[in-house]
Amino acid sequence: MVVSDSQSTRGMQRGRVKRYLRYVLRFVGAVVGFLFAIWVFIGIISLPYIDDPPREGGDLPFEKRVSIEAFQRDVEPRILSARNEIFSGSQSLRPETEKSEISRLYDGWELSSQRVRGGAQSPDRVEEILGRYLKPLGYVSIVHDQDWLVWRDEKNGGRVEILIRDQSLAFRYDTQDRPSDGSVPDPRVLIPNDSRDIAGYVSDSLPSIWDFDRDAPRFPETDGSEWAEKRQSIEVFQREVEPGILSFRDEIVGDSPYYVAPSPSEMETRNSYPPPEYWLESQRVKCGPRDVGQVIEMGNARLNPLGYVLVYDYASPVPGVGHYLAWKDEKNGGIVTVILREKNTEFSYKIGARPSDGSVPDPTVLIPNDHRDLPDPLA
Repeated sequence: MVVSDSQSTRGMQRGRVKRYLRYVLRFVGAVVGFLFAIWVFIGIISLPYIDDPPREGGDLPFEKRVSIEAFQRDVEPRILSARNEIFSGSQSLRPETEKSEISRLYDGWELSSQRVRGGAQSPDRVEEILGRYLKPLGYVSIVHDQDWLVWRDEKNGGRVEILIRDQSLAFRYDTQDRPSDGSVPDPRVLIPNDSRDIAGYVSDSLPSIWDFDRDAPRFPETDGSEWAEKRQSIEVFQREVEPGILSFRDEIVGDSPYYVAPSPSEMETRNSYPPPEYWLESQRVKCGPRDVGQVIEMGNARLNPLGYVLVYDYASPVPGVGHYLAWKDEKNGGIVTVILREKNTEFSYKIGARPSDGSVPDPTVLIPNDHRDLPDPLA
């Protein structure tokens, strides 16, 4: 039998199509298998979170939930009473976030409380107190163990959480998605309650002005213009310069009440490239409001003789951000920062990469100075 050229060509084409289909099927199978493996992997790593209590809104339709205003008037005072009784014997109640706030969430509004931490308590005692105050409000206990207590408003949404760790207890609450009943002009403005937030929050790090005001001028870096090995040593700074900076701090604080961040002054080092370089970051201090002009005058008088000049003077138009002042040692590196707001003033300093002159055995250990860190009034 003689096979024509056209038949031979068609046979070859059918062979190519079959091989092509096999390749396509293998590729599709590989993709499906890969996606299935990812799905299984995600399922496995999600197992520890399956029992995580829900954070979504309550069972009621959105418009029928207790409003954000009614929560503040009728529910929140009872939650705060529970918090106050829980911590009634604690002598070291400390805020871990700045303040409570209301923000947009989905169709409505969410109130997120300030988080506060106090001394450790028995979980059973805490649970008894929470039950006494929260059950009449419609909250139910959904988590109860030695590390975590959670009560939830099943109808309206929102939780009260207690985290127990490090010989202490943290307390917070939220509302989740709530409607506004129109009883206040702006639902974002909290209804006044003197018991809601505890004074004394100071952040461990300098608040970046760009986080709040994207139009702000660039904040200066701590690094100096001089070669690192030629800069004033870390030891000379502590002996000769730092006392003058601390005098400026004391003049700002005066005899008024103040608060400090939990972290004390500390030294950091970088040993990866010889010679080692050192950074000193101060304790952060917050006191009452101060006059900008007077602070600038005091700062120039105290800091200019030390080589620091005012390089940043910016009053943000964004509410609550404040007026940022910074004096810098341009040659050796280092910044002294003061933030002035309507209700408070913050002070801190940090020096840039400095060498050691070898006058102390371990430059990472701060040279003793009883006046460097102020006592913690919340300790």
